Amino acid sequence: MKDALVEIDLVGYVPRGGLEHQVIKSTAPRPLAHYNEAFTLGHHVFAAGQIASDYVTGVPAGARKHASFPYYGSDIELQTAYVLDNLKKTFEAAGSSLDRVVKAQVFLTDLNNFHGFDSVWKRYFALPPPRTTIGCTGLLVKDTLVEIDLIGVKN
Repeated sequence: MKDALVEIDLVGYVPRGGLEHQVIKSTAPRPLAHYNEAFTLGHHVFAAGQIASDYVTGVPAGARKHASFPYYGSDIELQTAYVLDNLKKTFEAAGSSLDRVVKAQVFLTDLNNFHGFDSVWKRYFALPPPRTTIGCTGLLVKDTLVEIDLIGVKN
């Protein structure tokens, strides 16, 4: 919608007996805002949006082109791989895997980066899940180009 300043996307559940809720923590970097990296509810895994940041120095060296080798890879490809590697850790800590993702939401600060993002995306998913890709003007940490959040199921 033109001139909208906020978008809110919610998933809710009705508490019923037997659904176990568990906060997930992996070896992925801890977000600045101290929100949960993910949680499980029953057999579902809900991963919070992750960006290419170590939350200490910003975009880590492994997620950006090396100044001495500017023609090897691209920032969007390196950042996408960094985020998906961390989400892989998150899903493993939840007792699942990226193969069990059923929905993805992606934010790109520049939609011209879509091809680079998508080429990496396809390497991580044998059968890519349904995905919504949204252009945005910025993300939480300076120089990050992509944010990915995922919903999946446990193995």
